[in-house]
Amino acid sequence: MASKVMVAPQFEDSKSEQYRYVFVTGVFGGISPRGAGIIFYLDRTEPETVNTPHPGTVKLKKIVRELQVEVRMTPFEFKEIAEWMTKHVDKYEKDFGPVSIQPQKKGSKKKAPSRFYA
Repeated sequence: MASKVMVAPQFEDSKSEQYRYVFVTGVFGGISPRGAGIIFYLDRTEPETVNTPHPGTVKLKKIVRELQVEVRMTPFEFKEIAEWMTKHVDKYEKDFGPVSIQPQKKGSKKKAPSRFYA
């Protein structure tokens, strides 16, 4: 009896109607036995024009944190994505040098707070 050879299925890429390009400045989320999730956000500044100490002075009014998209997945997929991202960061650092995660002010020994939350 001849054995049958299993052929791998072909994949086809297709963009969802809801597909969009999103630039983000941070992320928060987590993982549990019931699932994992990541919410990507964009911090943007809102300036305010005031007349002190000089007319037309611009100062920071507030920072608006816009939640862009929430991604839900299994713990397995969460770990696979983490490993995939680590692999790409490692290659980038090998090619271009280290990526600084927490920029520091000149002369400061204190680390800036992380923009990524658990």
